[in-house]
Amino acid sequence: MDAIELIKKDHDRVEELFARFKGGGGLTGLVRRVTGNVPARERRTAVERICRELDVHTRVEEEILYPAAQATADTEVQRLVAESLAEHTRVKEHVAWLREHHAEASDGHIDARMSALEQDVQHHVSEEENVMLPRLQELLSESDRASLGRRIQARKRALGERRVARRQRGAPRKRRATGGKRGRKTAARVRKSGARKTGARASKRNKKARAR
Repeated sequence: MDAIELIKKDHDRVEELFARFKGGGGLTGLVRRVTGNVPARERRTAVERICRELDVHTRVEEEILYPAAQATADTEVQRLVAESLAEHTRVKEHVAWLREHHAEASDGHIDARMSALEQDVQHHVSEEENVMLPRLQELLSESDRASLGRRIQARKRALGERRVARRQRGAPRKRRATGGKRGRKTAARVRKSGARKTGARASKRNKKARAR
């Protein structure tokens, strides 16, 4: 897929997640926000997904899109990339704070931080979609954009696989199951076997004692 279209899809996905944090879009979302009927778990999940999406998005832009943009040697694009990198710094600060504090911070603090993050992201998206991306569409050929798109998709897959691997490494190891019918039967067999062996040893000792 065209790299520019991929970036725009990322923007749409993050916008949808911001709406989900606030209870959803449309009239239903508005009513849920006004009545305070957005479950805490739903808000936390939205925060986590927003942080994850923005982390991946900023990385693929910085690692793939922006270097390709700078390689065009276009003066306006160079300026826009510098601005975008500064905006990324602010976004990363918000994301770092949310990851560290969203589980225990008050709703008011979370709302304030999310509002600031959303404003910064909206400004960043507006600059990219209205100025930078149209300019890159003129400067980069269709095949170049497709090549960048493939690299972006591959990088996203790699980041996703790495995240899954970290989560699996951090999960506690499963303890050997001892419950259930199978576990109880096994335990019973072990006890019976032990009892038989103990009984057999005692019988031998008694026979020896009588022989004496």
